[in-house]
Amino acid sequence: MVHGALDKPTERVGEEEEYLDDVITSLGLEGTGDLKRFQANGWAVDIEAAIEKLGQAFDLIPHGHQNRPAILENLGIAHQTRFERFGEMVDMDKAIKYQRQAVDLTPHGHPNKPICLNSLGISHQTRFQRLGKMADIDKAIEYQRQAVDLSPYDCPNKPTYLNSLGISHQTRFQRLGKMVDIDKAIEYQRQAVDLNPDSHPNKPGHLSNLGISHQTRFERLGEMADIDKAVDQILNASIAELLPDSMTFFRYCMCLNNLGNSHLRRFEHLGEMAEIDKAIECQIRAVQITPDGHPDKPMYLNNLGTSHVIRFQYLGEMVDIDKAIEYQRQAVDLTPRGHPNKLIYLSNLGASHVRRFGRLGEMADINKAIESQRQAADLTPHDHPNKPMYLSNLGVSHQRRFERLGEMAEIDKAIEYQRQAVDLTPHGHPNKPMYLNNLGNSHQTRFQCLGTMVDIDKAIESQRQAVDLDPDGHPNKPMHLNNLGNSHQMRFEHIGEMADIDRAIANFEQSATSVVGPPINRFRAARLWISALGLKNQNFTFHTLSLRPQHTLINLIPELVWLGAPIHQRFQTIQDVVGSSIHEAVSAAIRAKELELAVEWMEQGRSIVWSQLRRLRSPLVDLQGAHPFLAQEFQDVQGRIEMSFLPRDVDSKSEPAPDYLEQQAQAHRCNIQKREDLLTEIRGKQGFESFLRPEKFSLLSKVCQDRLVVLLTAAGEQCDALVISPSSSVTHMSFTNMSQDAIIQLHTRWENSRSTQAATVDQESMSSLLADLWERIVHPIVVRTENDLFDLTGDRLPHITWCPSGPLSFLPFHAAGNYSTDSAERIGISDYAVSSYTPSLMALLSNSPIVQLGRPSILMVTQPKTPHQKPLPGTLREAGKILEEATLNGIKPHVHHLSHSEATVSAVIKQLGTHGWVHLACHGTQNFRDPMESSFALYDGSLTLESLMRKSMGRAQFAFLSACQTATGDKTLADEAIHLTSGMLAAGFQSVVGTMWSIEDSVAPEVARAFYAMLFEEGRKSEWKVKPEPVYALHFSLKKFREESTRDRDFMKWVPFVYYGI
Repeated sequence: MVHGALDKPTERVGEEEEYLDDVITSLGLEGTGDLKRFQANGWAVDIEAAIEKLGQAFDLIPHGHQNRPAILENLGIAHQTRFERFGEMVDMDKAIKYQRQAVDLTPHGHPNKPICLNSLGISHQTRFQRLGKMADIDKAIEYQRQAVDLSPYDCPNKPTYLNSLGISHQTRFQRLGKMVDIDKAIEYQRQAVDLNPDSHPNKPGHLSNLGISHQTRFERLGEMADIDKAVDQILNASIAELLPDSMTFFRYCMCLNNLGNSHLRRFEHLGEMAEIDKAIECQIRAVQITPDGHPDKPMYLNNLGTSHVIRFQYLGEMVDIDKAIEYQRQAVDLTPRGHPNKLIYLSNLGASHVRRFGRLGEMADINKAIESQRQAADLTPHDHPNKPMYLSNLGVSHQRRFERLGEMAEIDKAIEYQRQAVDLTPHGHPNKPMYLNNLGNSHQTRFQCLGTMVDIDKAIESQRQAVDLDPDGHPNKPMHLNNLGNSHQMRFEHIGEMADIDRAIANFEQSATSVVGPPINRFRAARLWISALGLKNQNFTFHTLSLRPQHTLINLIPELVWLGAPIHQRFQTIQDVVGSSIHEAVSAAIRAKELELAVEWMEQGRSIVWSQLRRLRSPLVDLQGAHPFLAQEFQDVQGRIEMSFLPRDVDSKSEPAPDYLEQQAQAHRCNIQKREDLLTEIRGKQGFESFLRPEKFSLLSKVCQDRLVVLLTAAGEQCDALVISPSSSVTHMSFTNMSQDAIIQLHTRWENSRSTQAATVDQESMSSLLADLWERIVHPIVVRTENDLFDLTGDRLPHITWCPSGPLSFLPFHAAGNYSTDSAERIGISDYAVSSYTPSLMALLSNSPIVQLGRPSILMVTQPKTPHQKPLPGTLREAGKILEEATLNGIKPHVHHLSHSEATVSAVIKQLGTHGWVHLACHGTQNFRDPMESSFALYDGSLTLESLMRKSMGRAQFAFLSACQTATGDKTLADEAIHLTSGMLAAGFQSVVGTMWSIEDSVAPEVARAFYAMLFEEGRKSEWKVKPEPVYALHFSLKKFREESTRDRDFMKWVPFVYYGI
């Protein structure tokens, strides 16, 4: 608290003395004004002027002068303020020296005595934060307690003294972890708030500090009441700071920063994305409105970086970790050498580099991390409260570098630093569990390398302490439980003690079933739980085991592959985290003879992203009838989410502003949260308990009313088929000679037998592959389901829909057969059934609208000379043959043909939703680096899968994609069916013909002619009163095509064509 005025002498003195008094008074007032101006705007020139003028006043003022204590007090505050800006310890020492003299010179009972005591306490507290010496924080509390005790109840400064005392107790709590300190902090800061009238300019700051103390207690105890109070108090403080003067403006910036921190804490506890978005929104605002050069700007940048780090941990978006490093680097660069916060910013910057290294694996990141963290650790005194944090972070970085380079010196350093961090941290400190966990992890890592029992024992000891110290509900507890469980499992595998594997199972179960923490940690816990149970029960039959861990894993998928995450990140999560876990869960259900459950799980674990889009388009007929207003609200939010399901196009000539992208992402996640809230409300209504929940078998089996559906899955040594018949029964078949490795070998043979870029195949290799597929999988299915196939046979072949998963997804089941040169031995699936594919069962149900009878409206797109592409002259012949057939069958007027320059991206997109049938004859490309960029090449650009997903096809029935690689898919995301054919289904088409690889330009016109001839003839014969069935048209046109030219073994002519849908 700055002394705003100096006392004038009460008696007349000599002219010389009077002049000296005037000079001292003038210097004192000018220096105090400069100090206040610096506190308002942060300009360094003001604090230098303040110290110079107050120093001159001090040099001139005689001992015993009544204003000497005030000059000393203000000079001490000025030095303390300059220390906070530049971090020079000489300023801090001078501040305490001058303020100590001010206290000593101020008589007991003088009204300024509490002011001087409070200021001296603040300086000791500030020095403690720099040097970490307990004597300083103890003295701070002692002096501030005296200031409070010496002030009468109605003293206008008493709230300020109470607030300062509370801050010092909070600071000591953060060092010692004693609950009495944080409780006292809250008690004193509550009194400060209550004593201040609402109009007092200090009330917002006191409210904010009270909120910070509640936030600190929440971090220790996890009580939601504390964090709720923190957010309310800091929010109220921020609102109160919306006043015009500049001093209040900078306090408003601080309140925004504090409010962001509180939203961050709420997010860590509740996991609601709206909270982390609010945190970043507040912190961005604080950074933006704080001028460059202001002493608090580095702190705001650092905190903003921390929030981006935590959002990266949940969403995995690289843009977040990149922004975190950018902001934290600015915080470091803007902070002068010697400033107490510079070391914190260095350590945090290093931790962010570690996280990016974990994602990208670039050595530059881990080397930068160690460089930053070593500076922080080396420059921090041994007894400083932040030393353990710096040491622990440095140890983690050395552990990561060991995992990459394998040099024992790295892991030894990691353990050394992390042991020091633990030893320097008092019991009860909120960070101690984290340091113990990190130490345990390093011992675990060294055990894996050397196999020394003492390391795994120490790992378990440290990790057990970490788990025990974590309060229930702490977001780090699931991760700590996973690490402890891993150590117990490792020790079990080493010495075979059953108690260890039992403890591992218990740890993984507790982690997986937790309701807090990142979903990725809980999902991994479920996988570890399953693995540990398998390890324990490897000598027992599976039906003796519970499927509870598999249930837990499956139920975590919506949280893990969250609808609010960017679509490419969802695909990345499926690839990196989900992996084969769904297949393993399905296999477990099959072995437990829970076949209907296996079908449900297989459905939930495949085409996850397509299913999310499908649910956004689900009809709400029942809900509209019972609760029309709720249905409308839900439909509106579904529509907003669908519009942002994929990133919107931006001007290619300019980069979108970062703020715009952040606002778009936050708006999307806000809509997701609104949808989740509405889902909870709807499911609370009678009769809607299962609204939009994962589909049960009773619904899924309805797709089999006119066909057999064959689900194929593989895990480990087991390959299984689940065949669903029209009677809704499930037949299980196990292929004991088809392990997952054998299937991968089949897939490799399939890839090696053909060219993905040219329309060529190795005929003998392809023939051998198709024969193996027939003999080992397809023919056994035909034999086993003979009765069902017979029941489906009327005046036409029965229909089989294949729904394979994993590497099975890329095998040509529709072409399986023996194509021996001896015609008597030739036999294949096409002799027994018509084949089609589906990416999921619900793709068949959701794409079954009311049949539109009558002559179809057809959009035909051809690209004979696409710019920058190889010419496709055959597309004109193809169009000509289709038009010939259309003329013969009287529907040419219903064909809308866009060719060459007419077929622009915008023109095709516009027409897609207005025609029931679509034929695309052009180049098609599968983009394996970015599957959503797979595309059709049109005259002025690419019609991407991303664009198709945004388009809702109101009248869409059927599409023929006479282009290359439209059903190829991405082998790293096999179960997601990311190809153009599935994209057309997701966009609303009921059925689609696609190609598995490149096709000859001369073949496509012949196949198209035969296909449409059969389709048009069928429609004409029924006078278009019966909908033609494209699946049969493709089957028989290809069969006829093969028979006419004896092309059974000319596989490139017919095998690429596949049918998806109903």
